[in-house]
Amino acid sequence: MQFTPLSEAPLGLSREDIMRTMAPFVKPRAEGDAAEWDAIVRKRKKGIVRRALRRLPLGWLPWQQRRIGEVIDEYSALWPRIGFDSYDPGKPPARYQPWHWGEERLLASDFGGVRLRQLMLVRLIERLKPASVLEVGCGLGIHLVLLAGRFPQIAFHGVELTAAGHDAARALQERSQLPQNLVAFAPTPLEDTAAFRRIDFRQGNAASLPFCDGRFDLVYSVLALEQMERVRERALAEVARVTRRHFFGIEPFRDVNDSGWERFYVLGRDYFRGRIADLPRHGLVPMLACGDYPQERFLKTCAVLAEKRA
Repeated sequence: MQFTPLSEAPLGLSREDIMRTMAPFVKPRAEGDAAEWDAIVRKRKKGIVRRALRRLPLGWLPWQQRRIGEVIDEYSALWPRIGFDSYDPGKPPARYQPWHWGEERLLASDFGGVRLRQLMLVRLIERLKPASVLEVGCGLGIHLVLLAGRFPQIAFHGVELTAAGHDAARALQERSQLPQNLVAFAPTPLEDTAAFRRIDFRQGNAASLPFCDGRFDLVYSVLALEQMERVRERALAEVARVTRRHFFGIEPFRDVNDSGWERFYVLGRDYFRGRIADLPRHGLVPMLACGDYPQERFLKTCAVLAEKRA
């Protein structure tokens, strides 16, 4: 599929919008940043090679594949370590990672990426105007929590594989109002800071979603299919089954990770390797694909909007 420059896409995102959104999580430019960026990249490359060599030498044998148990273990440890307090534009990042935007090098925190993706979701929902929305692989629920506050009239739902992520989201819902750091983290003003309490969070598997056919106007995923290479076809089929109108994925499609260190990284991690062209066989016809926004150095994503058709 031909990619559309983000500046020409109907999401209405300018370069200024993107930089303003990520600014609290991007290291201000200073002398020596290029050397620091290069040093981090060199260190990361060594780690990527070590991981890939552990997985690749014997071929893709069953015990080398990234199975559901490995994903659950990794994210069950990750979600408590992150917590909702980490999403705070007033708190300096503990560390920066190498990002790039075209030829421009950036030192940025992953939380800047979360905030940018949140803005993309806001602009998409403003355009599509769905009445019901499902996030597949919602983790702690940060995107849903903020979207509910921005669009309190929409029914939001989320499915998360791990008990740790699901329990954290449900625990947040016991509060009467959204914590102030999350209000500040939202890239656009929130209309109702108690709307997050109405989100329907469920623990479940993307390969067998607990919803009826055509239940939602919009189903989206953000770096969740990334973890589903072993159940890729079933997950895509389920996404297509439960959406009535659209699917939106900000995911590491192979179209943008098919060579160089990105390809090596994906293979070493046994991450998602589906192409945008795979979507139509599940009844999802791509309408829009964008990828020219700030990216992590070793794993690119693209934002793909697809329409469900019979």
